[in-house]
Amino acid sequence: MEIIDGLNELNSDVHTRVTIGKFDGVHLGHRKLIHDMVSKNDDLKTLVFTFSFASPYAFGNDLRIYSEEQKREIFAELGVDYLVEYFLSDEASKISPEDFVREILVKRLHAREIYCGPDLSFGYKGAGNIETIKALSDELDLSLHVIEKEKYMGEDISSTRIRNAYLVEHFDEARAMLGQKQ
Repeated sequence: MEIIDGLNELNSDVHTRVTIGKFDGVHLGHRKLIHDMVSKNDDLKTLVFTFSFASPYAFGNDLRIYSEEQKREIFAELGVDYLVEYFLSDEASKISPEDFVREILVKRLHAREIYCGPDLSFGYKGAGNIETIKALSDELDLSLHVIEKEKYMGEDISSTRIRNAYLVEHFDEARAMLGQKQ
């Protein structure tokens, strides 16, 4: 797996299948999404676009489930070709959702397909969502694949739910949602 620090443009002959997110937990839902993405047998390379933990705007709290190094190891194990770790500066946090799709995903990262969960948000104040990508898909020749959330004990798995399980010392529950052996 190649790690790209920031937004250097990929080689122009590389086309990608991209997923976007914080991935601070790389839980069962994230793993399902990435597995769906890497299991395709074609010429597209897989790319995870995530935010650097050093970014002041990327996380609402300091309780992190995995370190950046642990996340890198998991992404590599899952078969991801490229990992973009993006430092979200004040200027970059103000990019419009449409410009994020056009300039970053398509122009710099050569995205042809986007894989995401139903609650994807991106761009200035998180205003971009799957509807934004759908609206631009014909113009930019993008395919969108929305992967439904995984559930644990009847409720959606999320990094927030995992962090909360750790806070109340429900370690087995947290590990189960992360896909870790008990």
